[in-house]
Amino acid sequence: MSVLLFILILSFLVLIHELGHYIAAKRSGVIVEEFGIGYPPKAIKLFTWQGTDFTLNWIPFGGFVRMKGEEGPIEGESTEKSTKGGEFYSANTWQKLLIILSGPGVNFFFGVIVFAAVFTKTGIPELLTEARIGQVVADSPAATAELPTGVTITALLVDDQRIETPTVPSAIEAITSHRGKTITLETTGQCTAFSCQEIIQTFDVYVRTAEETPENQGAIGIAFEQVVYQRYPGWEMPARSIVFGFQQAFELSRQIVAALGGLVTTMFVNRTVPDEIAGPVGIVHQAQSSGLLQDGFITLISFAGLLSVNLAVMNVLPIPPLDGGRAFLLGAEYIFGKTRTEKVGYYLNYGGYVLLLGLIVVITIRDVARIFGL
Repeated sequence: MSVLLFILILSFLVLIHELGHYIAAKRSGVIVEEFGIGYPPKAIKLFTWQGTDFTLNWIPFGGFVRMKGEEGPIEGESTEKSTKGGEFYSANTWQKLLIILSGPGVNFFFGVIVFAAVFTKTGIPELLTEARIGQVVADSPAATAELPTGVTITALLVDDQRIETPTVPSAIEAITSHRGKTITLETTGQCTAFSCQEIIQTFDVYVRTAEETPENQGAIGIAFEQVVYQRYPGWEMPARSIVFGFQQAFELSRQIVAALGGLVTTMFVNRTVPDEIAGPVGIVHQAQSSGLLQDGFITLISFAGLLSVNLAVMNVLPIPPLDGGRAFLLGAEYIFGKTRTEKVGYYLNYGGYVLLLGLIVVITIRDVARIFGL
């Protein structure tokens, strides 16, 4: 079921990607001869609409758009710059760029819309700097002292001294500097978003020594909240969520590009595919193992949004035959002329196909080997 769900999500994301190419081509006057659901070989033709054959293909992943004249003019055919004949090659450079980059653009904006919808539902996450208790570990000193969650530590009382703790680092430093002692924590009442009940509570808590502290636990056994989900009036939430959705999509894109740069460097230095890289098989296995695909609709749609932004970023990389590589070659053609770039573009596209397919095969084999412990 998880595999089927992942296939459906990925296929949907690739289909809207191709839909972006399709709409941009139609708006630019380029004839779309075929819109394929899945990859060839062709199974059946579903219908024809506005001159485009909509087909169902045997390989059940994603889809494709086949445009008239996408491979360039037939020898001896006119290459006049107009779209009267509906050929892709006769569109101007800006129209071609629009068509090429509309696929990744749709994926990026779909991610933004998903993030905005999630934030509208859950509230907008904002960083919390105060020492708000988010979790109390069972059988810890904090649990013994009945320290509640959802309250903020404001001060520490020890040896007739009051130490203010306005931030998480200051609270951690104050607590860990008194290992082996019993201290008094002063807290607020229950907190909601950035407001807390203006009452003072005190709790006597023993601070464990380093030797007494279990692995992956703190000195008293608490974890601090890192973010709170802020809600605004109903009429404000959609606009604020869209703005924040854009910010998160751009930040995610930046992180993906930075990670890819590090991975490429590792590949060239070590001449091996880094362990961090996973293909579709590895991704679905990790998602299933973590319960991500069964963790409710909000988690599932967030996962789809993250994948969509990832797909957008990967496709705009300047690597032929990806969309970014096609755009790069188009720019080179515009600057240096088609005669100088045509043969180079052919070899780059061919080499890119071989490289990508080889990488996919290697990653898939490694993912399968990991799953079966080989």
